[in-house]
Amino acid sequence: MRKFNFCNFLKIRRKVYSKDILKTFLLFFLFSALCFVTPLGAQNRQITGTVLDAVNEEPLIGVSVVVKGTSRGTVTDLNGQFAVDVPAGSILELSYIGYIKREVTIGTQTNIRVILQENAKLIDEVVVVGFGTQRKVNLTGSVGIASAKDLEARPVMNVTQALQGLVPGLFITTNTGEIDKNMSINIRGTGTIGDGSSGSPLILIDGMEGDMNTVNPQDIENVSVLKDAAASSIYGSRAPFGVILITTKKGTPGKSSVNYNNSFRVSSPINMPEQMDSYTFANYVNAGYANAGWGTFFKDDIMQRMLDFQAAGGTNTGGLLNDGNVWGKPAGDPFSTGYANTDWYKEIYKDNNFSQEHNLSLNGGNERLNYYASLGHLNQSGALRHGSDGLKRYNATAKINAKLSSWADFSYNLRFTRTDNYRPTRFNGGLYEKIGRQTWPNLPVYDENGYYHNGNAETPAMQLALGGKRNVQSDNVAHQAAFIFEPIKNWLTHVEFNYNTYTSNVKETTLPYYNHDVAGNVLTGTSSSNLLQEQRKENHLNLNIFSEYTHTFNDVHNMKVMGGFQADEMQQSVFNARKYGLLLYNLPEFDLANSLGGDGAQRIPEVGGYSNQWATAGFFGRAN
Repeated sequence: MRKFNFCNFLKIRRKVYSKDILKTFLLFFLFSALCFVTPLGAQNRQITGTVLDAVNEEPLIGVSVVVKGTSRGTVTDLNGQFAVDVPAGSILELSYIGYIKREVTIGTQTNIRVILQENAKLIDEVVVVGFGTQRKVNLTGSVGIASAKDLEARPVMNVTQALQGLVPGLFITTNTGEIDKNMSINIRGTGTIGDGSSGSPLILIDGMEGDMNTVNPQDIENVSVLKDAAASSIYGSRAPFGVILITTKKGTPGKSSVNYNNSFRVSSPINMPEQMDSYTFANYVNAGYANAGWGTFFKDDIMQRMLDFQAAGGTNTGGLLNDGNVWGKPAGDPFSTGYANTDWYKEIYKDNNFSQEHNLSLNGGNERLNYYASLGHLNQSGALRHGSDGLKRYNATAKINAKLSSWADFSYNLRFTRTDNYRPTRFNGGLYEKIGRQTWPNLPVYDENGYYHNGNAETPAMQLALGGKRNVQSDNVAHQAAFIFEPIKNWLTHVEFNYNTYTSNVKETTLPYYNHDVAGNVLTGTSSSNLLQEQRKENHLNLNIFSEYTHTFNDVHNMKVMGGFQADEMQQSVFNARKYGLLLYNLPEFDLANSLGGDGAQRIPEVGGYSNQWATAGFFGRAN
């Protein structure tokens, strides 16, 4: 009898598996894939359907029909019909402008009938236009809209920044880093050219001309931007470049509610230029001099000093020749003999700056009387590393709406804004002329003793830190009262009285600044100190009286006519004075100035000012 060897059997089986295992798995994988793919392909089928209006059951043309979660879809034809291939169990999304979006789950049916309901909220939505509102569906002019929801989530300093990127055709730009300068606003591009001309739009806050940057963004209900002539023509020659209409929030009937929100944010400069190191810069300058046939600007010993200084980790302190008494001249001009390694862009601007904002609001009331009140505070620090710049803003708003009778309403709105701007006196347009031209990387910020050093030219760091301060405090108070009469249904007469006062006080010191010698003593000169103070006051009175009538024919055709009268009066006065010879730099007052220049000569105080007044009156009308 032949014996069966189990061990040999295992060896044979192992050889077979090792040979065919890869082939076996590949065949199994392909077979499984075919089993799964074939049924899925069979589940795709064509679905046809018709989309109708819910009111009159007329077919809707151009309705978007998309398989949810995919890009597969189509639109309805002239008869409101469509056809699309979909997998079983899919969901079709049907959407159409002015109608509520609808979703339909596909089961076993091959033909569907879909009814779309009008979106009453969109159809009845009203848009603020010149002297009134219009239903969005009836609007013919070009108007851009930004709502409170669009604005409230934006961590911005003012309304101008909040509108950036929200309204098509609204261009908002800035060309300065000064925190007290407003951004430039243009509608549909540049409207004018030349110095002294402006293409800015007319800004109206609750119907009254004003500065949008004085309004707390949290108090805004909506913003309408009238872009074309048809939309802004109601304001005549005051609005050749468009109109921005800002409507602030008002009280809502119901239980009183208190809302508080805050914002803490850190911002950083972007797209900052990268300045080359001093040694690389010196090589570029020498190459330029050689190409021009001027010889060499930086000598070899100075170039070596640059390399040694950088190798030792030197940056913005030291790097100056001296004669044992003073830094720089006469031992050497800092521009040609300085060997520091300063990145002036990083030196002037901080890596980040902090700001915070707090807002508290109260609203409530009933159908006959409602109210809205708010308080706001913004503390925005600037980006300067040397000197201090920033902005503080305080807002207070109170609004009351009352129904005096069945045909008369009354509203009163009070807005107060205080703005405190502070910055170095030398932080102006001249700073940007010096960056790059007078801030060579081989010039230091400080001498070896740690004192600011001015390297034979006006260097920005020393100017910003020691050259004086500018403080501007401005107050804006607006009173707005309005009556609305409706003696006959749909016939409204508006009487609006607006009064605005603006005052500002400027206090600016210009101080001399000097280098120190090697021993740390101040090297005095003949530069003068002075104090400038300026006061500005504006009173603006505005009266609007207009009446409008609206009528709808057969629930289809709408008619609206409006006519009115407007009058404005503005009074402005400005007074300024400058006095030289401050006795105490930390206590700048006219009484503490001796009218002497830095050279001891008498300096006569400078006094100026002006006032003007203008008034306009006009009639307007519109028919839709």
